[in-house]
Amino acid sequence: MYFAHMKKVVLLTSVLLALQFDCKAQYFIDIFSFNRQAYHVPNGAQTSNLFVNAFFPKVLKNGNTVFVRAHYEKLSMQRDSLSASYSSVTLPIGMQVQLKNPKVKFTGLVIPKISGADLSASFSNVFQLGVYSLFTVTESDKFRYKFGLYYNKEFFGNFFIPLFGIDWKVTDRFLIFGTLPNSIKFSYALAPSKINAGVAFRSLTRSYRGEDVNTFVRYNELQLKSFFDFYVTPKNVVFLEAGYFMGKTPLLYNNSDTKTPLPSNLLKEGKAFPVFNAGWALRF
Repeated sequence: MYFAHMKKVVLLTSVLLALQFDCKAQYFIDIFSFNRQAYHVPNGAQTSNLFVNAFFPKVLKNGNTVFVRAHYEKLSMQRDSLSASYSSVTLPIGMQVQLKNPKVKFTGLVIPKISGADLSASFSNVFQLGVYSLFTVTESDKFRYKFGLYYNKEFFGNFFIPLFGIDWKVTDRFLIFGTLPNSIKFSYALAPSKINAGVAFRSLTRSYRGEDVNTFVRYNELQLKSFFDFYVTPKNVVFLEAGYFMGKTPLLYNNSDTKTPLPSNLLKEGKAFPVFNAGWALRF
């Protein structure tokens, strides 16, 4: 899937598929997707993440676009007889507008989210609110760059991320796209329209309210991995990823001390270890 394809919506998807917030600029639209990620923390828990995403865009008569995205995540951990799970539901709502300069588009989102061990708990205990802004400058059909800012009111405090990225069609087969510090992909079409493969970097920080409302779990993902995208049909894609987790695993904190993890037999920090991910997407 290449840069010139789906011109009217590709900038939009570069933002929408970024949320949770791997800010990935894409050369396609995933209308619906789900995937499961799994790893085992050395001397710690067997951990998995389930992700489900849906995307609903609407192009207006003036060419601007409004959109809603629904995102669900479930984090599950198991070690012997100990277990825990945390969930989040995010509903980003935003708009992309064409600025006076025909090269520049602006995308802005408001990002309400509930996140915790018990999503039915008091709303104020599990609610987070974020905003996302991104300017995209298109220099040619083969290259554009992006810059902006992401903010979220995490349970550990105010969290700001400056954003910078590129989308570069190096050749008809080789693409580089992403928005740092969250993610970037180097993708090569082994068999055009059938198999893509490459290397990806992913960094994602988030937090969940704990079982005790005076605690929270902070999760700092940092991954370097290889990936394969298999186009079973032109719109149905199965994807596989394998690499190394190099960030901080989910750790428990007290609200009064956001720097020092609480002791836990389940939530333990681990060094670099393998991570695997597999999923399916309805892709246009």
